[in-house]
Amino acid sequence: MINITKIAKNNIKYNKSKSILIILTIFLATTLLSSVAMVGLDWTEVNKRNVIQYYGSYHGLYGRVDETKYEKIKSHADIDSTGIINGIGAMKEYEDETKIALAYVDENAFKFNSFKLVDGKLPVNKNEIAIDDMALKKLGYEEKLNQTIEIEYEDYASGEIVIKDFIVTGITQSSESAQVKKSYSIIVSNDYMNSTRDMSKENFNVFFTLKNGDNMYADDMEMMIGEIGENFGIKKVYTAVNENYINLSKPDPSVITSIVVICLVIILSSILVIYNIFYLSIITKVQEFGKLRAIGTTKKQIKKIILKEGMYLSVIAIPLGLVAGYIISEVIAKYLLLSDVSVSKWLTALAIGLISIITVYVSLIKPMKVASKVSIVEAVKYNGESTTKKKTRKGYDYINVSRLTKANLSSNKKRTYVTLLSLTLSGILYIVVSCALSSMDAEKMAKLHSSHDIVIRLDNYTFGDKTSPNTELNILQKKNLLSDEFINELKKINGVKDVEVTSNMIKSEILNLELEEDFYDIIGIDESAENDLEDMELYLQDGEIDLEKLKSGEEMILNFSMYADMYDIKVGDILSFELYDGEDIIKKDFKIQAITDGPGVFVIHNNIMDKLVKTNTRHSIGLTIEKNAYNEVKAYVESLVKANENLNGSYIDVEIASSELAIKITKIMGYSLVVLIGVIGFINLINSMITSIITRKKELGMLQAIGLPNKQLVQMLNKEAMFYTSFMLIGSLTIGNIIGYSAVQAMRKSGMSYAVYVLPINQMIIMIVCIVLAQFILTYLISKNFNKESLIDRVRYSE
Repeated sequence: MINITKIAKNNIKYNKSKSILIILTIFLATTLLSSVAMVGLDWTEVNKRNVIQYYGSYHGLYGRVDETKYEKIKSHADIDSTGIINGIGAMKEYEDETKIALAYVDENAFKFNSFKLVDGKLPVNKNEIAIDDMALKKLGYEEKLNQTIEIEYEDYASGEIVIKDFIVTGITQSSESAQVKKSYSIIVSNDYMNSTRDMSKENFNVFFTLKNGDNMYADDMEMMIGEIGENFGIKKVYTAVNENYINLSKPDPSVITSIVVICLVIILSSILVIYNIFYLSIITKVQEFGKLRAIGTTKKQIKKIILKEGMYLSVIAIPLGLVAGYIISEVIAKYLLLSDVSVSKWLTALAIGLISIITVYVSLIKPMKVASKVSIVEAVKYNGESTTKKKTRKGYDYINVSRLTKANLSSNKKRTYVTLLSLTLSGILYIVVSCALSSMDAEKMAKLHSSHDIVIRLDNYTFGDKTSPNTELNILQKKNLLSDEFINELKKINGVKDVEVTSNMIKSEILNLELEEDFYDIIGIDESAENDLEDMELYLQDGEIDLEKLKSGEEMILNFSMYADMYDIKVGDILSFELYDGEDIIKKDFKIQAITDGPGVFVIHNNIMDKLVKTNTRHSIGLTIEKNAYNEVKAYVESLVKANENLNGSYIDVEIASSELAIKITKIMGYSLVVLIGVIGFINLINSMITSIITRKKELGMLQAIGLPNKQLVQMLNKEAMFYTSFMLIGSLTIGNIIGYSAVQAMRKSGMSYAVYVLPINQMIIMIVCIVLAQFILTYLISKNFNKESLIDRVRYSE
């Protein structure tokens, strides 16, 4: 009786070199697959924490809600829980633009907005507060509880300056984004809020979650939140949906599809690696199975021998790969994600282990069929080459290194195709991910709507505030703050290369349409606003953007597509406006040319704005500055805007810091994935070359026996490797960049308009250098190891 288990184990022991190679390959492939999956799991958890930290854990927000409406909202059948924040006042802004605001925050709102209490408790009594740690530092106090501190602030309700002593009962941690913006908070008690204002006149910000919200999609939730708000008479402009948190808890189908596709591609790449190594290693054993058939082994037993051999090797390699993948994921989480995430990975490990086992099984199907179906005579003769119906083959009068290389590659075309496919797929993945990551640039993100280093704009103006008529935009524009003289003075500053008007704006009122707001802004645009025009074209929903027709003064663009849906505005509609020119009013009709999304609400051409309005309509100006003079110019501009409450400045270094914080995690994880994908291709190259040498040891030994020198042997191996690497590089660099370009365009369409396709030259060079170096090093090491055996042993090799 034939003991197939013993035969399988003996095969593993006898063919140690192949067994080690198979174990190593399964181990590495499983390591890559498990580490990618586990790092993805960690990244998801870290991303979830970041989203909650930066955007909160509430589903929606209603603004300007009075006490009566708040009580009704709390009792609504679809509302799960609510929390409120009510602004109390603000301290005077510091010279470094640090801002400290006072507000009442109840426990639910505290939780929803991810405040972190590092010590103490929330205030209860009238004279108690909880304060940000950075605010304490700015005020000159130590971080300790129960100390009394003096706060001077302007009360929002009365407009008066209040000086009050408070006891610190809690210390909150300032978030990274708050530190970048230098914006900190002080939380007062409910008793203090009630004692300082008429609560019947107060309007709150109400944060809430919906019942069964985690099982709803973003669109459905947005619709429900809007309907609830309408029922309570809350204007849509004061309704907000926390899409970032909603998409995190229940991603849209398109997001799920994208993630599944990425995972399937990575899994397919790993499957090809494992399949390739098994196929190349098993086909040379068909002769052995033919001999077993000759002594009475059945087809079923032949299949079981191959299957058991593969499973035994998998049992060794897969657990080791899972452990290694887990260790890698923990290291990446700790040192790259900079987070101590604690996520259960047992189910992920079991799933990856199962996938690896299935992959090994699928990889063995072809060798099992080949060995079991051929006749005994054919099995003994089998050498792994493709069969052909031709009775003769083309030969040569003489052979050289190139013809030997070609003969080897064509002797088993399927092996060659599988190797090329898996190598090229790995390379394509590497390039596509590199394209996507290269497009994410913090400076480009910061300069999304302005290419200037510093932007000075009008600030602290109002639209239709009857209590403060002197702060209305049209009245403020009469002061001519951004005049030609002001611009010329800026141009004279050492280091300022250019000063340009970046936006114009006028206050307007629509007469023939009932909207939620009484007044809206109309901005001016021309050919110089390339970024804005590009975004408007990108998000175009209806009509056609035609600057020449805008110059006629008869047409305008609706730059806020939500209003088109809310008020049934269509391309071709005529809107009647009152334009505010200082204290004068100009009536003008415009036809809607296009509906899109971009800066402002309505857009006309700058030339028409200049003709219609006499007042200086400049809203912002941009400064382009020499790098070595940036700090000095920034300091000067800061002093200018601080001296005028109606001017504000934005600075490119601050914007870049904020942008870097936003994309930091994405880039770290993305480049980690790129490295792992690159390793997949590298493993496949090593596998193909080593297996090719092992399976042809006897053949190469015979060639050397009849006069093939070592130099030509190395040349042959190099040419064979060059064929694989050349095909991989050509396919990866062409197809990868085409798909990468499409991926970047898809990113832009999905809302990442700051993503601009950049050819990933550095990543391409790294890939080329690594692959070529690996090829030559491997060829050298393999040929050196190959020549350690005697010529007789190589000729007699029959594994």
